Amino acid sequence: MIGNLRIIAGAWGGRKLIAPPGLDTRPMPDRIKQSLMDFLGQDFTGLRCADICSGSGSVGLEFASRGAVEVHLIEAGRHAQPALLANLRNCGNPPQVRLQARPFQAVLPLLKNLDLIFADPPFPWFPADPQLAELLSLAAASLGPKGRFVIRGERGQDLPPLPRTLRKDAHRLYGRSWVSVFVPVQIAVPTPPSLPGPQAL
Repeated sequence: MIGNLRIIAGAWGGRKLIAPPGLDTRPMPDRIKQSLMDFLGQDFTGLRCADICSGSGSVGLEFASRGAVEVHLIEAGRHAQPALLANLRNCGNPPQVRLQARPFQAVLPLLKNLDLIFADPPFPWFPADPQLAELLSLAAASLGPKGRFVIRGERGQDLPPLPRTLRKDAHRLYGRSWVSVFVPVQIAVPTPPSLPGPQAL
């Protein structure tokens, strides 16, 4: 495990984290994470969040450190569990942070009205893996009306077509990485035509 991660700011600012071993996860460098926090607004007080493919939990713990009241660390990879548990212990096992050691397909349908969802999926998901399209659809369904879905990718790797319920709101480049922000689209439900009243005889 690599000991070069930390929480940047908030209640646990400066707390060191460890990353899972191997190449199945890709910890976000502090400079990109700081830029991302600047972009998203720094203060997450009162927000309900999810960190998908969370790896070390670095981003989700950053949300909690900065005031989020509910954070779901969604990570099904067994290789990541020891690092996630160690990082949670290092932060005092905060009750607002919930480790979800299951695939996002099993967790997101149970979460509604989230304010912020962050996802850092593995590169092999781009663009052909059907899990990526599934992630977009399930994240859109889990967001609240003013929620944001943030996803990180690598240059040259694109997302599949968006679901009708999601639209791109912003896009930023960070070296070889990019981050896109999506917001919900409210689909109007057509009003059924009114039936004619009874005919007078």
